[in-house]
Amino acid sequence: MDDELDLQPEFQRGEIWDERRRRRLIDTILRDWYIPAVHIVRENDRELVLDGQQRLATIRDFFADKLTVDGTTEPFSEEIASYGGLRFSDLPESRQRAFRRFPLPVVYLSGHSPGEPNELFFRLNQSYNLTPPEKRNALHGVARNQVKDLVREMEDWGLLQRERIGFNNQRLAYDDIVARTCVAVERNTLRKHINNNVVEDYYRDQKFSTSTIEAVRQAGRELMSQVVNAMAGVKFNKGTLQTWLLYCHWAPQEAGSIPIDLLARFEHERRRLKRREELDLPRDVERLLSVVSIYDDRASYRVTDVSSVVARDLAIHLFSVGFYATQENRGSKAFIQHLVDHPRYDASSLVFQFADETMWGEPLVERR
Repeated sequence: MDDELDLQPEFQRGEIWDERRRRRLIDTILRDWYIPAVHIVRENDRELVLDGQQRLATIRDFFADKLTVDGTTEPFSEEIASYGGLRFSDLPESRQRAFRRFPLPVVYLSGHSPGEPNELFFRLNQSYNLTPPEKRNALHGVARNQVKDLVREMEDWGLLQRERIGFNNQRLAYDDIVARTCVAVERNTLRKHINNNVVEDYYRDQKFSTSTIEAVRQAGRELMSQVVNAMAGVKFNKGTLQTWLLYCHWAPQEAGSIPIDLLARFEHERRRLKRREELDLPRDVERLLSVVSIYDDRASYRVTDVSSVVARDLAIHLFSVGFYATQENRGSKAFIQHLVDHPRYDASSLVFQFADETMWGEPLVERR
């Protein structure tokens, strides 16, 4: 291959694919799936690889036994799994033959002016990097369809609308929030990190239970009432919208009805604190408002960390108990008194300590 093609003309990059990506390409070919066309420029007596260098170099190295098959790549295949760890020369002869005969699409370019290959390379490699939700959207599974149906419902109600929450569904942001909310409800905990791989696993080969879908639907309706009452429009981000959805899921079951203006008042106080308004407040009220500052801090810093997810949820609950005397949970009323009685102690440290001691968010709902 190296003798016939120039894999690195002057406009090309070096070989930059990592091991995981190279092995995924080998897996794709073994499954006889489509891969994008290689673009080759014919220039005098030479053929230069314009686009496809990484793919050709990976195939070359596999033929040279420099790569092994990854038998664990999703979706699971019993046959591919049986080849795990094997080099090309270790594969059954029939598999070697099929690999050699894999139809690699090739586009040849000739009759061009001197600068055209460089310009075309530039245009072909202006990549549009997909977000994790956009990548997951390509996976056809029950969980993906469940999430999309929930998003459509919430859009129809008017909850998931830019005018209401401050951002739109560009790059499938709503799908991502609803999917992560479903995962947390399905797991019944806030204390397990939900990364992209976790959500992808659901999209590949799992589905959410009927009770989870209905719980998230009801949480959406509860939050809709809160948002409508807030009137002025609340500026959520992905993390805080997920937090309020989850709070609207567990709080009615564990701490009684949510005050209809809880979100409105919480956001009002949050805006005043952000503007650093001079507030002439009693000491106990000022101390209690420190939980809003903790929420605000963790709404923009380490947003998806378990500690931040738990802190935002706990802050809403403490605000509700402190200002509305709603039903306490896990000794939260006594903790508020402790927070007020010890103004010299850092409020953030006390809140995080309480969250860890009570395993706040584990489980989300005691009675399921």
